[in-house]
Parts: sequence; structure tokens; C-alpha cells
Amino acid sequence: MAKLRLRRGFHKEAEEYAQEFRQELQLGDSDPLDPYALAAHLEIPIRKLLSDPAFSNELRAYFAGKGRDLFSAATVFDGSRAEIILNDNHHANRLHSSLMDEIAHILLGHPPRPPITDGGCRHFDRILEKEANDLGWTILVPKRAALRAIENFTARADACAFFKVSHELLEYRIRKCDSVRHAQNRAKRTQA
Repeated sequence: MAKLRLRRGFHKEAEEYAQEFRQELQLGDSDPLDPYALAAHLEIPIRKLLSDPAFSNELRAYFAGKGRDLFSAATVFDGSRAEIILNDNHHANRLHSSLMDEIAHILLGHPPRPPITDGGCRHFDRILEKEANDLGWTILVPKRAALRAIENFTARADACAFFKVSHELLEYRIRKCDSVRHAQNRAKRTQA
């Protein structure tokens, strides 16, 4: 399968989003960002599956049990108004990632679609999903935060706990930002 390429300038824009939202939320450039606070700031309602009375007990039981891994989050639209439904049966780090992915879909103006096609298959556009994933992960761990993870934490697990993200997400952002080499170069300059 061919590697997906995003449009020119996408990653720079993602970093700019991350910086802008941190400023608006009065956070430092490398501080952890709470996606729930960002959703509130952007006035995007979040409906949690476990606590929202609009969802039936049967639906909650299914997604707490057998269907737990089938659904993380979805954005639903009423005209131009968006809200996110979140399966809060998952680990907090996964919830952060899932929530940021849905916020990213909204920020990017991805068109709303029914979750299932007429043929019974899931609607899935690889480019739109990659854009949302990359933007969401960049907002959670921008370049300066990835560098902070390398320079300020001896164990990746501690950095994951600090940023409230999965090991996979943190490692991806560290690789994408080339943070190990960046930290090594910075250390050489301070020693000289």
C-alpha cells in the first residue's frame, strides 16, 4: 500500500494550530493540552456514552462489553452545529486521542457523512482520517512538546503520563519531529 502524503504545508499548519490553541488556553508551548478544555473553548459539546441518558442501557452495555473496541468516538452534525459522541469505556489516553481526532475533523471542515454506506460498509476516507489523526496528534504533542519529552524525561512512560497520551502517539510524534537528533544537537551546542 502506498504511503499517504498530505498536502504541502499541512504539518506546518498543524504546528500553528497547536501553538495558537495553547496561547488561547494560556498554556506554554510544550505544556500538555487537555482536549476536553479545547472542546469547551471551541464550544463543541461532548456527549459521553456512559453518562448521557439519551443512550439506551442496551447500547451502553454493548459498547462497554462486546462492542467496546468497535467505537471510540464520532462527530454528529445538526446543520453546521457539531457535537462529539465519545465512548468513555476506554483508557484516558485513548479518549484524549479519539477526542482530538474528532475535534480535528471539525477544525479541518471535513464533510459530515453517514457512518455506514448503503452497502453496509463503514465510510472511510484514508486521506481525511490521516489529516485528522496527524492534526489531532500534533495538537496533543507539538514539536516543542516532543522535544520536552526527550530532554526532560528519562522514561518515555513518564512523558506519556505527563502529556496523557499513549506510548504509540508519543513515539510517533518524537520520530515525526526528529526530536532525538534535535535534542542531541542542542546538547552539543550547550557543551561547546
